[in-house]
Amino acid sequence: MDVLISRLKKLDRRWIFLLIFLSCIIPFWIPSLFRQEFSTSKETQRVYDIINSLNEGDAIFIDWAFNPTLQAELLPMAEQAIKQCFDKKIRVFIYYPDLTAISLGENLVEKIKKEPRYTEIESGVDYIHLGYLPIGVDMMMFSMYSDFKSTFGKEGKIFKGIKTFDDIKYMMSFAGSAHPEYYILLQRRFGFKMGVGVTAVTGPDFIPYLQTGQLDGMLFGLKGAAEYENLRLKNLNLSTEELNEEKKFNQQANAGMASLTLSHIIMFIFIGIGNLIYFYERKFKKSN
Repeated sequence: MDVLISRLKKLDRRWIFLLIFLSCIIPFWIPSLFRQEFSTSKETQRVYDIINSLNEGDAIFIDWAFNPTLQAELLPMAEQAIKQCFDKKIRVFIYYPDLTAISLGENLVEKIKKEPRYTEIESGVDYIHLGYLPIGVDMMMFSMYSDFKSTFGKEGKIFKGIKTFDDIKYMMSFAGSAHPEYYILLQRRFGFKMGVGVTAVTGPDFIPYLQTGQLDGMLFGLKGAAEYENLRLKNLNLSTEELNEEKKFNQQANAGMASLTLSHIIMFIFIGIGNLIYFYERKFKKSN
C-alpha cells in the first residue's frame, strides 16, 4: 500500500491534464459511444410545443445576441430552433444585435442547408438574415411596429404578409447576458410572445419572468440544448435507420454534455485519490 501511495504522489500532473483533455474531446470524436437520456424540463418542452403549434407560413423572429465565445452552449439550441422551423415550413427572420455574431449565424444556416433534409431551403423565401442596426432595441421595436420590412431595408418573398411585428407569431432571443430583458420590458406594451435561450450562468435571472408568464419558455444552458435536441429528434417520426442518420447532424449538445460528464468524472476520481492519500498518511503518521 505504501508503494502505491508513493507512486500516486509522484504522478506527473501532466498525465492528469492529458486525461482531462482527452475526456473533453473524445465525446466529440465518437459521440455514438456516449448516448445520454435526459428528462425534458417543462421550460424546454414549452418552447418546442409553441414552435410546433405554428402553422406553415407563419413567421418567427430570432434575436441572435451571442458571439463565438458563447457558441458551445447557445449554438446547438439556436440550430435546433431553426431546424424545427424549417421542418414546419415556418419563415425565419434572424436579427443580429451584435456585429460579431453575424458570421456565426450565417455559417450555421449554410451548414444546415448542406444536410439532406434542407437542401431546398432558400434565402429570402424560407429565412433571411436581417443584419445589424445601430439603434437600441426600443427604437427598433417601435420601427418594426410601424413598418417591419422598411426597418431592415431587405427584399424577398419572405416578407409577404409581414407588415408589422404583430404578424410575427413568436420571438426567440438567444443570449449570454441580460439582453433579452430589453424585449421583456417592451413586451407589456406590444404583447408579443417570447421565449429565450440562455447560458447556465444567466439562466436563473430569467426564472422570475417564467413565473410571471412574460416568458413562454426557456432553453437553459447546454442541458437545455441537449433536451431540445433529443426532443426534436424524438418527434420527427423517422425509422430507426433514418433516425440514426439524422443523429449524425444533431448531436453537438449531447456530445457537449457527455464531454462535461466524462471530464467531471475524471476530476472527481483524482480528487478522491488525493483525499484518500491525505487521510491514509494522516492516520499512518498518527500511528507512528
